[in-house]
Amino acid sequence: MLAPQRQQIILSLIEDRGTVRTIDLAEEFSVTDETIRRDLQALEGSQQLTRVHGGASSLTGRPRLQSFNERQNLNVAGKTAIAQAALAHVQAGHTYAFDSSTTAFALVSRLPDLPYRVLTNSFAVLEHVTRMTEVEVISVGGRYHPKTHTFVGNETIDVLRRHNVHTAFISCIGYNPRRGASEGFEEQATFKMRLVQFAENVVLLMDSSKLNERSEYFFADPAEITEIITDSSADPAVVQRIRNLGHRVTIAPDSTGALPDGKL
Repeated sequence: MLAPQRQQIILSLIEDRGTVRTIDLAEEFSVTDETIRRDLQALEGSQQLTRVHGGASSLTGRPRLQSFNERQNLNVAGKTAIAQAALAHVQAGHTYAFDSSTTAFALVSRLPDLPYRVLTNSFAVLEHVTRMTEVEVISVGGRYHPKTHTFVGNETIDVLRRHNVHTAFISCIGYNPRRGASEGFEEQATFKMRLVQFAENVVLLMDSSKLNERSEYFFADPAEITEIITDSSADPAVVQRIRNLGHRVTIAPDSTGALPDGKL
């Protein structure tokens, strides 16, 4: 692969991830660390990235905000398994809140049509649930953000405050075992923070790529999360670390119904 082609791919990776490490890039491209350092130096010279210790970051230091449709195509198998496992929490007579994450939507798309209440700031969730006959649907309102299919703003918080939410199903961009769940979109993080405060139970639906990661805005401490549901590709050492801190983690079986050795 020629250097210009490799550098364009590096820029795409930085756009998606916010930051990259030299050693990881060298492994991905099967080249030496020194080759990657030269690439990063050239890209910094053309003001397309910022070099940091051990790697590089975007000029803002943050990943690009991905659209709902882009996120929906990521880690599909993991999200499907997580959604299937989370169905055990849903029963008639309760109020459930869903954020605008694609992992939460994977659960919504499998919900049974029963007499319970659904509260959400997600356009996709609203569009799906309004087709159901037994479910009562509540939109939190607010200003519509088209890229994320999300309603945001102070109006959403006012609506949250008025309802008794039995369980909130949320996701995140990253989860740090000590600091908790984080988001890259400030208004979304604010909504989730208040939802976590108001809900009786909080179930974090999180595919394994987000474990031991962090983003710009923390919105929930580990102690505020009732249960984490992740997929069977989760690093056992990270899962055990979270459990050792006293937090509940459920590993969703894969499509065959099996769990890898050593994962419960």
